[in-house]
Amino acid sequence: MQQNITHNAALVMAHLHHGRGSAIIGRDLRQITGLGDRDLRLTLEHIRRGGTVVIGDSAGYYLPETLGELLSYIQQEEHRNGNTSRKRNWGSSSKWARQPLTTGSCG
Repeated sequence: MQQNITHNAALVMAHLHHGRGSAIIGRDLRQITGLGDRDLRLTLEHIRRGGTVVIGDSAGYYLPETLGELLSYIQQEEHRNGNTSRKRNWGSSSKWARQPLTTGSCG
């Protein structure tokens, strides 16, 4: 299974490009890679868990090119996962919850 998901991840990554203007829609990505909908979603999850930010929005799937694209993705994911204050309350006893956010370079 791990070898399969790694192979699928390499296939998908070969077709992801930087920037919203270079996004590829899911239907095209499935057709090019030969993956079904479920396998594509599992593969994208695997890629993301490995630390690569793959944005999926109305334009399709792509890698962030700008800080603005990255920030929009973060906002989208926070909204998708529930309201931020609820998450902060959940982790308020953690030392990590009190750490200031820092920004780094993207790409």
